[in-house]
Amino acid sequence: MMTQYKEQVEEYKAKMEAEEWGNRVKYLHASNGVLEVAYNNGETHFEETATGKKWIEGQADSKKTLIQRFEKFMADVSIGRDPYGQ
Repeated sequence: MMTQYKEQVEEYKAKMEAEEWGNRVKYLHASNGVLEVAYNNGETHFEETATGKKWIEGQADSKKTLIQRFEKFMADVSIGRDPYGQ
């Protein structure tokens, strides 16, 4: 069994899981004809439903920051804490 690459494989797996988590919706909010979709990676997308106008606020986290936020999220989940405060 080759274990020399185990650490690199685990780092790659963590990176991929963090990226997948980052692209998931954190919350949706609709108010006064504006749909707001926030993602775990820090971006928030808006759409004005009457006109179809779309824009993005915030900036996607760096890979390093995203991995750190994902690890914190998973640590909260593992001890039964709701990371969304609900």
